Amino acid sequence: MIKKGISNLEVKNYNKKRIINLLYQQNEVTRQDISRILGLSLPTVTQVLKELCEIGLVKEAGTLASSGGRKPTLNAIQYDARLSVGIEITQGSIRMVLIDLSGKVLDHVVYPKSFENTGAYFDAVGDMVDRQIRKNGVDPDTVLGIGFAIPGIISKHEGLVEFLPTLGVKGLPLRKVEEHFSYRVMVDNEANLAGLAEIWSIRHLNDAVFLSINKGVGGAIILSDRIYDGRHYRAGEFGHMTIIKDGKECSCGKRGCLEAYCSTNVLCVSEGEELSDFFARLKEGERRYAQIWDEYLANLSVCINNIRMIFDADVIIGGRIQQYIAEYIDVLNQKVRERNSFSDPAEYIHISKYGEKASAVGGALLLVNDFLNN
Repeated sequence: MIKKGISNLEVKNYNKKRIINLLYQQNEVTRQDISRILGLSLPTVTQVLKELCEIGLVKEAGTLASSGGRKPTLNAIQYDARLSVGIEITQGSIRMVLIDLSGKVLDHVVYPKSFENTGAYFDAVGDMVDRQIRKNGVDPDTVLGIGFAIPGIISKHEGLVEFLPTLGVKGLPLRKVEEHFSYRVMVDNEANLAGLAEIWSIRHLNDAVFLSINKGVGGAIILSDRIYDGRHYRAGEFGHMTIIKDGKECSCGKRGCLEAYCSTNVLCVSEGEELSDFFARLKEGERRYAQIWDEYLANLSVCINNIRMIFDADVIIGGRIQQYIAEYIDVLNQKVRERNSFSDPAEYIHISKYGEKASAVGGALLLVNDFLNN
């Protein structure tokens, strides 16, 4: 609803934003349908579409059959009219993606580079971005900006990276990062952004919980297409909810946390064993590995059922476990069904679409989401 007392320019920009969002949701739509759905006059819709075509954001996408008179023209978003860069920062590497407005990954590269909290490090990242832009022949003016996915707590109101435990950083002002880049910069937690990317890829979902399972266990809560941060920006720390009172010791020092039972470390049975080794032995039918996996899925089903009971939302499983667990999804569904008090079908469990790229894609989508809504 338009507020009283705003200018004609503000009304025009508001209508433009509504039309862009409708085109994004509908894929292809006529100006007559835009007028009807949004309650705007045909001249207003026609003028906005003309302006959007002139800047390359909207294109004509064919015509519909005529019921008499001119055939109605379909209009669609030109998804490559704007691009966005997403970067996931880890202790030993930089993962970078380039996406279009639909979330399609146009380029993906991983640079081995140890993290340093220095200006030289961020300058190097800026050089990598420029290199990626040039390599893909992208007009820099079409780049919305850079979205960073980082493993820690960000205070958005204070413009501060509060704590990055794995990177050894505390109290880093975001402006110290921004000053090293020629593009707009946005930053959020890696698990939150992975969740954003996954729900973006499932168009019919507005609410979902993303469960990220790696050596640590985390996640994100998305409600009405927005990341729920929590009062202290710690929402989605599922790895440290207690599933067994006084159970196994967790890396946080407490006992009985989910992470002590469902991190990928649990599946590295022998010293030096990799996750791929575990699943190879499991497929070979070794009884010990089958027992460990059955117990693992049982504990994971407790977690998923708890999440379902609290949020009544779909659950998306990502992280390193994603590439292995898809083969066992029917077994997991059955274990979850057995725990559910309301006899819900377990089809609400999804496997990550973006896999290892999810956090970086989510970073890039921060800029896309802001562009579409602001």
